[in-house]
Formats: sequence, C-alpha cells, structure tokens
Amino acid sequence: MYPIIIMSIENDSDKEFMEWLYKKYYPLMRKKAYEIVMDNRVVEDIINDAIIKLIKNIDTLKKLECHRLTSYIVYTIRNISINFITKRDRHNKKIFYGLDDDVSESIEDTKTYKPSEFIIIKENIDELGEAISRLSKMDQEILFYKYNLEMDNNDIANTFNISKDNVRKRLQRARQRALKELMKEGYKIE
Repeated sequence: MYPIIIMSIENDSDKEFMEWLYKKYYPLMRKKAYEIVMDNRVVEDIINDAIIKLIKNIDTLKKLECHRLTSYIVYTIRNISINFITKRDRHNKKIFYGLDDDVSESIEDTKTYKPSEFIIIKENIDELGEAISRLSKMDQEILFYKYNLEMDNNDIANTFNISKDNVRKRLQRARQRALKELMKEGYKIE
C-alpha cells in the first residue's frame, strides 16, 4: 500500500513515478532510517516525511540517473532521520532537566527580513540558479551533490570515483565559473 500523499498526486505521470520509486526504494529507506534512529516506531513517519520532500523535488528526481537517484534518496532519509534525533534529544533533555520551555525558543531572531528583502533574496537565488544552469554537466553535478545533497567531499569522491583533493579543486573551479557567469550578467559582487 502506498502512502496517501502519493495517492493524492494529481499528475498521473508523477504519481506513477512516485509509486515506482516508493516500491523500489522502500526497503532501502526503511533500512537507512532504522540504522540511524534505531526505533521501529518512528521509521514509517520518517519515510513519509522523506516522501513529502521527494515529491517536492519530483522534477529533479526524474532527471537523475539510477545511482544518483539512490544517493539523493539516501541523503534525504539520512537528513530527516538526523533531524528527528536532534529534536527527540532536545525534547528528552528538556524533560530530564524539568524545563517547561526551551530558552532558545524565546530568543528573538537577530536578523529579521522585510518582505522586500525576501524578494531580493529569491531573485539572487534565481540568478545563481541561472548561472549554474549554464555550467558544464560535471560542474552542475558536483555543486548539486555538495550544496543540495549536503554530501561531504569523501562521499562525493566515492560517487565520482575521484580523489578527495580532486573534489575540492573541482568545487573551487565550479564556484569560480558560476561567479564568472553571474558577473557576465551584470551581477555585482559585494
């Protein structure tokens, strides 16, 4: 049985893709989530949270090759599982110390953005995305793995079958090329 969230996808192509993905990767997602949280009671919740995140990125998922798709799914499960553990530990610590309120929740955010600032930030992100889309496929992939999947250099090196130093250098060069693309379009670097 597929999660309700998959069944509620309106686009038939997207729904079929997510059903296939769920069927194929469910055992792997379950295994990875359990390896991290070690609690069968929450594994299904973590998988459902991961499916929701994956659905939001379905267009990207459809473009990934098999091994890259697997990496993307594993890293999504890993990050959600780690976030779960962090929240659980924070909650348990509050219970242990008998705190009713988390002090960090009462601290005001030092940087608040006005709506107009959000628009500027979004435009900057869009411009960066456009610049990256003009880079080579290798540059795009290495930046994607580093910043979207939040993989460390060792994992990227293993994925691409290159050395860690080579990953570091390729990332540096890809960032420089993206910066040049931004500057070509008149983007001013402060």
